[in-house]
Amino acid sequence: MSDRLDINHVYDILGLKPGASVDEVKQAYRQIAKTWHPDCFIEPQQKLEAEEKIKEINQAYAKLKSYQPDETNKSASTFTKIDLTPSNAESLYKLGIEKAQRGKYTEAIEYFTQAIRLNTNYFEAYKYRGLACSKLGYENRAWSDFKNAKELELKQEKAPPKPTSPPPKPPTPETISPPPPESQSQPSPWKCLHTLTHLNWVFTTAISPDGQILASGSSDNTIKIWHLDTGKLLHTLTGHRKWVRCLAYSPNSQTLVSGSDDSSMMIWEVSTGKLLNTLKVHSTPVFSVIISPDSQTILSGGTDTTIKVSHIEMGLLHVLKGHSDLVHCLAICPKQQILISGSADNTIKTWNLKSKKLLQTLKGHSGWVTCVAISPDGEILASSSYDQTIKLWNINTGKLINTLAGHHSYVWSVAFSPDGQNLASASADCTIKLWHISTGQQLYTLGNHSDWVNSVAFSPDGKTLVSSSRDMTIKLWRCDI
Repeated sequence: MSDRLDINHVYDILGLKPGASVDEVKQAYRQIAKTWHPDCFIEPQQKLEAEEKIKEINQAYAKLKSYQPDETNKSASTFTKIDLTPSNAESLYKLGIEKAQRGKYTEAIEYFTQAIRLNTNYFEAYKYRGLACSKLGYENRAWSDFKNAKELELKQEKAPPKPTSPPPKPPTPETISPPPPESQSQPSPWKCLHTLTHLNWVFTTAISPDGQILASGSSDNTIKIWHLDTGKLLHTLTGHRKWVRCLAYSPNSQTLVSGSDDSSMMIWEVSTGKLLNTLKVHSTPVFSVIISPDSQTILSGGTDTTIKVSHIEMGLLHVLKGHSDLVHCLAICPKQQILISGSADNTIKTWNLKSKKLLQTLKGHSGWVTCVAISPDGEILASSSYDQTIKLWNINTGKLINTLAGHHSYVWSVAFSPDGQNLASASADCTIKLWHISTGQQLYTLGNHSDWVNSVAFSPDGKTLVSSSRDMTIKLWRCDI
């Protein structure tokens, strides 16, 4: 009796009637899991509630998969057990990858687990099981797996070579079913030369003004410093307790500022990786940081809806109020001494950098403004949005110049090329697009990432393009013309 009531409740969690078919269960699970994925929420309390909800959803789905209906219902609802007959770790690992490619993360986790049982040092299996757990909202399990993967990988790197065959290489992100690139009138001159990795989603990248160093921030709570030309890892900066959302270099390339979900900003010496100072002027996650042209002031925004102006050593100086939701992005136009802010209230605001007064509010996006970028000549503002578009504005008048449409999901980031002729955009449709500014024409689509592309940046010479993604990678693209 209680079992029957329990299983009815499980069906109810997924919004189904008892006896639903296998396909109906899978479809309902996919839809509700997508709706309640913690990444869809910003506020910490909402994230916690979503994590609890996703656990309940996953438990319900797991129970329905193992539930054996009585004889009268077997024809309508038959669940097959996962076949784990392969006896070696590599075969199980490959099966796990295949399931993950198809979005069957629960089954992928089971295969990776079996591979780990057969080979306890299989760090690739830990890494991809962690990714599958993260997809399903199991953040604690994911973090544990990422940690184990990192420790095992470091241990194997330090160990002397053995005569036995090396462990199988993990698949590159290019093999994990990226969406096909859209047709283009001419082949892209941009080629991916290096793929760099974190242990979890990569939210942000920043290239030093001197064009030598790349920094990346991740939900593995670390910042990594890389040599831009070679892709060599120089430092891993640890100190933040939660996701690293944003990064900014000082104009002299010597200092890096990071902002995190732990509400702090950390100031680092780039050459040594030394932590110089920690600023705690926000009480909520920090989503955007930028350093003023004189290198003395940090401007930051986050979920508290304000923009904080802080001295790099002394702390808080001013608070700018005007937005009604998360301040997602900031940019400075040195030529006109203007600060630009974009928000989840769907607006862009311009501020006088000296007087700290609000100049104008630009309205036109129908979704969050996720990134703002200023053209090298200081005349054009580009903004990206949840509404899947990029808008170009005249900075002086605030008038809309053009709307660039072509992405099929949220646009997370935009960056101008150093010559001001082109714009790069990064999207949750897993692609990077390049656009011609004066015509609004879409030039190329780069589609090598297998998950959301969160950020894009040009090197000062315009020859390198950097992208980061939820697929845990950073890609360095080089132009061959």
